[in-house]
Amino acid sequence: MDFDSRRGQPPSGDSPRHPIQVVARRTGLSADVIRVWERRYGVVTPKRVAGGRRLYSDDDIKRLALLQEVTRAGRRISEAADLSDEDLVALAREDRQANGDLLCAAAGSQAAAAHVQGCLRALREMDPERLRSTLAAAETDLPLPIFLEEVVATLMKQVGHAWEDGRLRISQEHMASVVVRHHLFGLLRGQNRSGPVIVLTTPSGQQHEIGALSAAVTAESEGWRALYLGPNLPAAEIAAAAIQWNARAVGLSLQSLADDQILASELRQLALVLPASIQLIVGGSAAGAYKALLSELGARTPANLMAFREVLLGISDAGAG
Repeated sequence: MDFDSRRGQPPSGDSPRHPIQVVARRTGLSADVIRVWERRYGVVTPKRVAGGRRLYSDDDIKRLALLQEVTRAGRRISEAADLSDEDLVALAREDRQANGDLLCAAAGSQAAAAHVQGCLRALREMDPERLRSTLAAAETDLPLPIFLEEVVATLMKQVGHAWEDGRLRISQEHMASVVVRHHLFGLLRGQNRSGPVIVLTTPSGQQHEIGALSAAVTAESEGWRALYLGPNLPAAEIAAAAIQWNARAVGLSLQSLADDQILASELRQLALVLPASIQLIVGGSAAGAYKALLSELGARTPANLMAFREVLLGISDAGAG
């Protein structure tokens, strides 16, 4: 047990003694997100020591862990930041009870996997109504981030593999795309009229739009105004829309390895035309194949939707500053 050498007593909960790396490990938040939440929302006030280093108390860690839990459940940090610790505890307890403790990663993943299997059974039986109802049940049962990442993204990945292996027919793969796309469109509410604008699409040659749609739903849940333009859009059109809407970011989804030269040319053209004030964000299963080019172009490349949320938070925070 740690003791305060001046008093021979264990340190109190408000004693600042933990570096940000310890806080990140204990809360599950990245150091970047912790800093952004401090600057923009004042969720905690760490002590500054020599060299500008931050030290956090046990109470700070508990509060940040609670905020991580309620935001993971799908709530906005802007709405949770002003709540007292007591209110956050009550809210987290309510979410756990409502979701059957699905905020526990293992339980959430298990429930998500069950819904994915239900969707696959519906596809094998060519039953679109059952597929729709299974997706609706998953959305109701799970927090939005888990639904998008572990149901929608996982389902479409498994559908793609099953189609490649001959375990699903083309018609079944098309059914999955149509039903999932329709469901995601239903989650776009067209709200956040005053929020920062992000344009979301796929570049020329990229026909698969589920990733871009999921990103649009995620952005809207984070307070952004998501302008979704559909798939397969030329660079000039993407840039024109972003400039006309005074966008803060452009999000692209790359899901297939298209013609390298054409796609590379489109990405270069887009980066050249976009004003420096508009951040290019590129994700998707095929983005890794263009890592060097995207780095050269100054694009942000989040590995998943959770990382995408962190990128959006950093952009909006920089704009607020």
